[in-house]
Amino acid sequence: MIASAYVVKRRWTRITTLAASGALALAVLTACSTAVQVRAPDITPACEPVLASAPINLLGELQRETSPSQVAAIAWGDPAIVLACGVDPASTINAQVIVVDGIEWVAEPAGVDGADGTVFTTFDSEPVLQLRVPANYRPEIDAVAELSAALS
Repeated sequence: MIASAYVVKRRWTRITTLAASGALALAVLTACSTAVQVRAPDITPACEPVLASAPINLLGELQRETSPSQVAAIAWGDPAIVLACGVDPASTINAQVIVVDGIEWVAEPAGVDGADGTVFTTFDSEPVLQLRVPANYRPEIDAVAELSAALS
C-alpha cells in the first residue's frame, strides 16, 4: 500500500511540474506572438476555399494570427506578409500586370517608390486577392510565386 501511494504522489508531482512547464511555455509563446492587425472584408463563401488552400509557410515564414479574426485575411512572418480576400479590384491604368501560374497580378509599389514593399492584387479574377509584401522580403515577387503555386 505504501508503494502505490508513493507512485501516485510521484505521478501527481510530475503532472503538476509538467502542467506548470506547459503553462510557462504557453505564456512565453503568447507574449512573443501578437496578432497582426489587418483591414480586410469579412469572410465570404467565395473566399473560404482560397483561405483554406493558402500555405502554412510562405517564404519560410509561418502563418500568424490576424485580428480581427473574422476577416478574410492570412498573415505570415514579421514584418507581416498579408493576404486579403474579397478586396476591391486594383486600377489597371498604367499598371504592371504579372502572370504567375495562370493568375494575373497587378503590382503596385507600397510607400514612396516602393520603400515599404509591393502590393499585388489579382486582376480579372473572383474573388479578388491582395498580397502585401514588405520590402524585407525582396524580391517580393517570390511571395507571389509561392502563393500562386499553392492556389493554382
